[in-house]
Amino acid sequence: MFGQITIADYSSDWAMKERQVDPRTSPGYLSPEEVIESYGSLGIAGIELNHAYWEDFDAARLKQLAANAGLPIVTYVALVDLAVPADRRRGALDEMLRRLERTAALGASRVFLIPAIYKPEFSLPEQRAWLIENLRLAAERAASMGITILSENIDYPPTRVFMGRGSDCRDLCAKVDSAAFRLIYDAAAHLFVNDDPQQTFSDMFPYAQHVHLKGYRVLDPDEQPERFREANDGKRYMGTTLDTGLVDISGIVAQLSRLNYQGFLQIEYQGVDDPRTALKHNVAYLRGVLARLAPASGASHS
Repeated sequence: MFGQITIADYSSDWAMKERQVDPRTSPGYLSPEEVIESYGSLGIAGIELNHAYWEDFDAARLKQLAANAGLPIVTYVALVDLAVPADRRRGALDEMLRRLERTAALGASRVFLIPAIYKPEFSLPEQRAWLIENLRLAAERAASMGITILSENIDYPPTRVFMGRGSDCRDLCAKVDSAAFRLIYDAAAHLFVNDDPQQTFSDMFPYAQHVHLKGYRVLDPDEQPERFREANDGKRYMGTTLDTGLVDISGIVAQLSRLNYQGFLQIEYQGVDDPRTALKHNVAYLRGVLARLAPASGASHS
C-alpha cells in the first residue's frame, strides 16, 4: 500500500549520547532505547535499525524493544565492505552472512547495505569488479534466506564514488542481476554529485524497492556548523526538514504515486535540531502531502 512511512534510528544520530555515526565533539542527550521509544509515538509503519548502534544488543531483546513501541523492524542497516579482492572475500562474505542472520533474527526481510569503502591503493575499476562479484554471492545467500539486500545512491563520501549517481546504481544492479539485490532511491543524494534529479529518478526507479526522503539546504560561506556534508563540487549542505530544503518532496511523492510505487517511504533527518521535534514535523508534513494525493493513490498515511 502506498504511503507507509518508516524512520531509521540514524535520523536521531546527532542526539545520541554515544556511538554516533556522524562524529561530534560533545555527547547528545538520547540513548538508542529512548530513540525507539520516541518513534513509537509517531504512528509510523515501522522502524529501520542501524547495526552501528545495536551490534552488542541481544536480537530478541531488541525485537521486543521495538515491539513495545508498536514498531515492526522493517529493515536492518549495515556497512560491509564487499569491494575486496579474492584473498579477502571469505572474511567479507562471512561478515555479510552474520548481518543477514541478524536481520532474520529481528524479523526483517530487508537489509540496507552500504557495500563498499573506496581504497586508494587499488584502482576504481578493480574495486567495482570485486564489488559486483561479491554482491552476486551475497545476494545468492540472501535469496536463500528470503532477504533482499538494498543499496542506495549514497552521499556518504567513502562510498559515493561507487554509488553516488543513479546511473552507477542502475548499472551495478543490472550487473549483479539478482532479484535479491535492489535499490533504495535517495531523493537528495543527487545534490552531492551534480546529477540531474529527474535523470537519477528515471535511472533508479525500475530497480527501486525503497525510498528515502530528506531535506538539505546549502550553507552560506560564513556558516560553520559542526554537522554538514560536502558535495563533489565543494558546496556544503546541512540537513533540514522536508518542507524547507532544496528537494521537491511533494513532486517526488506525486511521481511515485503516479508510477504505482508500493514500497515504504523512509523519512530521513540529518539536521542538528532535536529529532523528536523535527521528525514529528516531517511526519505531519508527509502525511499532508499524501492526503492531497488521496484517494487516487490509495495512500495509507501511516
